[in-house]
Amino acid sequence: MKAALKFPLRIVCGLLMVLVAQLGAAEAPGQRVGLPLIIEDQYLPGPLLEVVPRRDREPSLVVRILETKPDKDGFRYTFEVQGLDPGTHNLGEFLRDAHTESGSSTHEIPVMITTEIPPGLVRPSELASNPVPGIGGYRTLVNVLVVVWIVVLALLANSLRKKRPTLAAGVIPASLAERLKPLVQKASREALSTDEQAHLERLLVGHWRERLPEVQGMTAVETLRFLRQHPEAAPLLLKLEHWLHARDSRLDSVALEQLLKPYRS
Repeated sequence: MKAALKFPLRIVCGLLMVLVAQLGAAEAPGQRVGLPLIIEDQYLPGPLLEVVPRRDREPSLVVRILETKPDKDGFRYTFEVQGLDPGTHNLGEFLRDAHTESGSSTHEIPVMITTEIPPGLVRPSELASNPVPGIGGYRTLVNVLVVVWIVVLALLANSLRKKRPTLAAGVIPASLAERLKPLVQKASREALSTDEQAHLERLLVGHWRERLPEVQGMTAVETLRFLRQHPEAAPLLLKLEHWLHARDSRLDSVALEQLLKPYRS
């Protein structure tokens, strides 16, 4: 009779243990993924515990101990837990003995991490498909800017063209002899300014550099030295040097034309 009673007793105890485990799992604290969960006044017997340092970048739980209070044969803890993976996790696996700093605790502290939206929260509405705006605004702006830039360049080029001196129809530009004539007449009567002397020298040297291949590549001083010995260029140059020491205010038109004759062609 006693043996017959033992068997059903064992069955009843086993069922009670399963029921208690199920009730404990059902009462496990839970939170949504990524949101903090505060577990207060959690009694754990044994030595003082600390959080196991994270050894990977993506643990299933991120645990912090906010408060620790000693209690009989153990401690009471306040935890902050943040779940990164949905499911039921054991918080005890993330704790270890604070004195030995090794291994992990054997406590079973189930924590439920879910992705479900809590009751009362409104789910976000589905995004309505809107027509894509027409493409081409940027391209149109670029085209407009290009046209404006071309117009500005055209106006600028036109203004620069107007500023250039142009010869009227039928007007013949002055010859070299005509440009030299007032300078030579002034040189015979009075001293030329520095700018006038430089201008006269440029006219003479430029003319003979175009006419005589021998002076190509010479400096201005070397060219003038060569021209003093040239039969066509020498008369005017020597006369100009003579007027530096003795002016000749009686230079007549015939003598002037003779000096300028090589510069008329």
